[in-house]
Amino acid sequence: MPLKNCQEDGNWYDFRPVLAPAIAFGILYAVAFVITAFQFFRYKSWFWICMVIGSLMEAIGYVAHIPSVINEADKGLYIMQFVMIFIAPAVLAAACYMAMGRVALHAAPAEFQTVKHLWIPPRYMTPLFVTCDIAAFVTQVMGGTDATSDNNKTALNGMRTMKIGLIIQLICFGFFLVISIRFHSVSKRFEQFWPDKQWPKFLMAINVSCGLIFIRCIYRLIEFSQGRDGYLITHEWNFYVFESCFVLPVFFIFNWYHPARYLTNLGFRQQRPNSNSASGSNNTVSSRY
Repeated sequence: MPLKNCQEDGNWYDFRPVLAPAIAFGILYAVAFVITAFQFFRYKSWFWICMVIGSLMEAIGYVAHIPSVINEADKGLYIMQFVMIFIAPAVLAAACYMAMGRVALHAAPAEFQTVKHLWIPPRYMTPLFVTCDIAAFVTQVMGGTDATSDNNKTALNGMRTMKIGLIIQLICFGFFLVISIRFHSVSKRFEQFWPDKQWPKFLMAINVSCGLIFIRCIYRLIEFSQGRDGYLITHEWNFYVFESCFVLPVFFIFNWYHPARYLTNLGFRQQRPNSNSASGSNNTVSSRY
């Protein structure tokens, strides 16, 4: 769904959008936001704020997509839904990065929190990956702003900038997936020290969610690389399959595998739990459900 100059009939899309899937995904993403926001306040998982913001952005984007499909000539609605849907996954990525840092700090014994074992110590995971994610986010926002221009040259430059943002995000995501898989492998060495913990399930949820967002980013990069006449841009089903259907499961995965079930520290400040609370707090956290 790239931005383009209005055609003679006033349609801002590169195809004739269909209303039914727009309504369906608008409802689904709105439900995902409501559940995510409810759990956020119910379990006071304050560090999970990026997931809430990301779900809100997606909900706004897909709800705005409904009237945009009905009124194809409304530039304001088109820009709103396009920008919200495009940049929201970068915010979801930040939530995954923060969650991974919490898991590593929560589960790994001090002697394993080294470059030798994890390649990146837990205390550096969140700052490093979130910083890269912010760079990707800002770049995409700048590109999205230019892409809304009526000037062809400015719009094309905006799309190029958005591609750069996607490349930054993909590099960051790829490196993060390697680190996450590495941690999952190394964690088997000390998993016996946490007999009552189910945190590996949460780690798997992070990895699966990151994989889904990673595939979505590849789709977007190919879409922009093909240009305005490319197959991905000019056929609506690609958007719903590779964007909508790959991002939506991320919310429901974390609704089920919510961090409150697996982590003891849900506040803004990242800290390692002491051994006593770590060994016996899983029942306390799980009892919230």
